[in-house]
Amino acid sequence: MAVFRSGLLVLTTPLGSLAPRLAPILTLAARLVNHTLYVHLQPGMSLEGAAQPQASPVQATFEVLDFISTLYSGAKVHTHLDVRILLTNIRTKSAFLPLLPSPVQNLAHPPEVVLTDFQTLDGSQYNPVKQQLERYATSCYSCCPQLSSVLLNPDYGELPVGSLDVPLPSTIRPSSPVARSPKQPVRGYLRGAVGGTFDRLHNAHKVLLSVACILAQEQLVVGVADKDLLKSKLLPELLQPYTERVEHLSEFLVDIKPSLTYDIVPLLDPYGPAGSDPSLEFLVVSEETCRGGMAVNRFRLENDLEELALYQIQLLKDLNHKENEEDKVSSSSFRQRMLGNLLRPPYKRPELPSCLYVIGLTGISGSGKSSVAQRLKGLGAFVIDSDQLGHRAYAPGGPAYQPVVEAFGTDILHKDGIINRKVLGSRVFGNKKQLKILTDIMWPVIAKLTREELDQAVAEGKHVCVIDAAMLLEAGWQNMVHEVWTVVIPETEAVRRIVERDGLSEAAAQSRLQSQMNGQQLVDQSHVVLSTLWEPHITQRQVEYAYSDNSLDPGLFVESTRKGSVVSRANSIGSTSASSVPNTDDEDSDYHQESYKESYKDRRRRAHTQAEQKRRDAIKRGYDDLQTIVPTCQQQDFSIGSQKLSKAIVLQKTIDYIQFLHKEKKKQEEEVSTLRKDVMALKIMKVNYEQIVKAHQDNPHEGEDQVSDQVKFNVFQGIMDSLFQSFNASISMASFQELSACVFSWIEEHCKPQTLREIVIGVLHQLKNQLY
Repeated sequence: MAVFRSGLLVLTTPLGSLAPRLAPILTLAARLVNHTLYVHLQPGMSLEGAAQPQASPVQATFEVLDFISTLYSGAKVHTHLDVRILLTNIRTKSAFLPLLPSPVQNLAHPPEVVLTDFQTLDGSQYNPVKQQLERYATSCYSCCPQLSSVLLNPDYGELPVGSLDVPLPSTIRPSSPVARSPKQPVRGYLRGAVGGTFDRLHNAHKVLLSVACILAQEQLVVGVADKDLLKSKLLPELLQPYTERVEHLSEFLVDIKPSLTYDIVPLLDPYGPAGSDPSLEFLVVSEETCRGGMAVNRFRLENDLEELALYQIQLLKDLNHKENEEDKVSSSSFRQRMLGNLLRPPYKRPELPSCLYVIGLTGISGSGKSSVAQRLKGLGAFVIDSDQLGHRAYAPGGPAYQPVVEAFGTDILHKDGIINRKVLGSRVFGNKKQLKILTDIMWPVIAKLTREELDQAVAEGKHVCVIDAAMLLEAGWQNMVHEVWTVVIPETEAVRRIVERDGLSEAAAQSRLQSQMNGQQLVDQSHVVLSTLWEPHITQRQVEYAYSDNSLDPGLFVESTRKGSVVSRANSIGSTSASSVPNTDDEDSDYHQESYKESYKDRRRRAHTQAEQKRRDAIKRGYDDLQTIVPTCQQQDFSIGSQKLSKAIVLQKTIDYIQFLHKEKKKQEEEVSTLRKDVMALKIMKVNYEQIVKAHQDNPHEGEDQVSDQVKFNVFQGIMDSLFQSFNASISMASFQELSACVFSWIEEHCKPQTLREIVIGVLHQLKNQLY
């Protein structure tokens, strides 16, 4: 029977009897559909009546939620199927109303076939039933014009006694301590939230999202982990980009329940919108993240917000997990299974020796790539160690010896004339200009020596060659390989290994790593990714799988190439190259020189690649310069994780730093202005006091006989009382800055000569009335 890319499975058996029948139903469906299988639940519907069946609401109970979890759990064995349970007709108690006539629901992958578990009395493919099925499917969903229909009629065999109407395992638990029952209706809420990484959307994610979609009636906020929350993930270099995860997530959500409004936001901290949005009513969590949900509720209570109703989803078990994988269905296990696989088609390198397949092996310092190279050597590959080639180039009489000595001086030499690599390294590490001088000398030399080694591999009859080079991509040596293989480990582990291996400090190890491309940058340009994070035998298994047992189709140079490993890809290029190399021994050959020269398209592509690389290098240098200029961009100030700062973070921190400098400048200008006023006030006070002192010194006895000290004191007291009243009303005493700033305005307003004269006259009149 034909295989369809997408299909719709309409399940009509009552849920209590359907669960034990699921496995054969899904097995038959998986034989007919090879990509997307939509599932529509309509328990108890008959397709044999004369009337056209109509979609009717299915009440959302805990039994329905448990069945959804059971179906997704059973579907995980069919790894090629993207199963999506449609929820439009599943209603919570608060929204349990008859389904109004609604437009046909559009699906991202319109079904090409509609399947059902409904069985006719004689078990045949009864035409009227199939017609009813097709009309029902097209009345509910957008289907392909040439829709096929199939009555599955699975062979259930002899079901175990008592297997029917047995309650499903309890997989969804509300936070309420009240005991739940299978037939208990599920409460609906207007708005709720759910969060996760949602990398390579799998069936455990789908259970989590489906429960959240059933509970929500109007809006669902979906937090997708990003940036700092990804640093602790296993193999973060293999995570799908945020935009790609959001795209897949959005398509799935709109497919299963388009009536909801979805707010998909980046999750940048453990609380996210759930911790701050007062309109949210519930939060769906897994067994692993339940503590996080309780922490969110504590955070909400601390900020005077109501607690969220928590719904906990049981983890789906992965019975086929490997030794170093989790026993649950998880994205981290899927990423581990990518190790050793071919992630993108190899490069065509007609300029390389025709019988040699070349792998470029790279990785950050401490990643363990040298041990991987030795494992590949043990499997029969010819290994070229770029470090050893560097030693040869540095040696006295070597091709790089004299240029390096001329560039860096004779003080980098040992007494015997050999280059002291430690001294040279201390010169260039952390100094980009000096490092560029060195690499401009060394990289072309090592590239030339590498080509000579490739010829040696051919002479020895080798078919697979590995170039072990930490700076493979930085040096642009990917043009010498068919595939780039990268060994990845967390940067913290790399630092630990470097410290232990080379006796460096952590700061020195960090500095060494910062001078290289980070793991993510390497993986973005790689064909195969490996990791030495686990035990040696697991690394060996990865290497053997990549070298000998790779089962992905690499899409190589001829269509007839079988799926296989590096060995098969090497054999493939060897078999095809014979027809592309001209017969130089026969001058009358039908081959012409032009037939194997680089085409115009290839030259243009290569020129474009080189220009793009130059542009990226210029941008990288610009960001590196920013990092040296802006203090907040230094790695030691980056407290979150140990991975190298991204360009976006560097740019944002640069902008923040410039704004900070502007604020600091304005603040300093204000402080200088305030200090100038303080100095001016003190100078005025000093002059006044000096004049008073001088007047007393010049006339020490003036007026002693005319006015008594008591009268003078009373006059002074009256004047001061009057001035104090205005001073107290006008001056702020909160700080010396405010005091000094207000003094001048008070002096200008209340200490004018005319005002002071009026105050003095008023005081004298008061004293005169008191004395006489």
